[in-house]
Amino acid sequence: MRARRGAVWGWLVVVAYAAALVAVTVTTPDGDLRAGDRGSDASAAEALVEAWERSRTATFLRHATFERRSATTGSVIASEDVLAQRPPRRLHRQLGGIAGRDDRRELLCPAGPDGREPGPCVHGVASGPTYAADVASEVAGVRSMVEGSTPLYAVAFGPDEGCFELAQQRADPRATFGVDAVLCFDPDTGAPADSRVAYAGGIVEVVAVTSIRPDVTDADLEP
Repeated sequence: MRARRGAVWGWLVVVAYAAALVAVTVTTPDGDLRAGDRGSDASAAEALVEAWERSRTATFLRHATFERRSATTGSVIASEDVLAQRPPRRLHRQLGGIAGRDDRRELLCPAGPDGREPGPCVHGVASGPTYAADVASEVAGVRSMVEGSTPLYAVAFGPDEGCFELAQQRADPRATFGVDAVLCFDPDTGAPADSRVAYAGGIVEVVAVTSIRPDVTDADLEP
């Protein structure tokens, strides 16, 4: 099992407490370019979409740390980040809260008053879209941002295996990957690995993975 450590990039969360994923230091000149200055690699964009889809259909338990830092204020928020996935079940712990689902039924346990233990959990109705339908919709959304004649994000292969560099090309409310990001995926399990996402205004979110394993028990999926 491989898990990257060190100076890492932070990773965006597509839904509340969802994460994703993986971090790596930018060592190439591209790291100094403004968003939109990089050319887009069509093969890298397609590989990213495939990696994203695999990360939502694979089975794994990932332990990591999450950090959100403001360059403007110097404030830092950090927490443990645990993602357990065995489709169609998924559970994500971050910042004292829990978000998950069991196929059609969603689960949300908001952070408690102390910011450490989650509050009472709320279960959604068991009549929403299936896990597979949600994955298909999410993958289509990622594809729409990185492919086409005028992609929202330019994508390039990162320096490490399983990593991708993204640069925002234009203003768009769908820009969930910030202005600049590196997203990595574990080659062995397909799990989202280390990540760094930089947002406008100096906010940077980093996920640093400490361990990934390919087996998930029922207990790992309990809130």
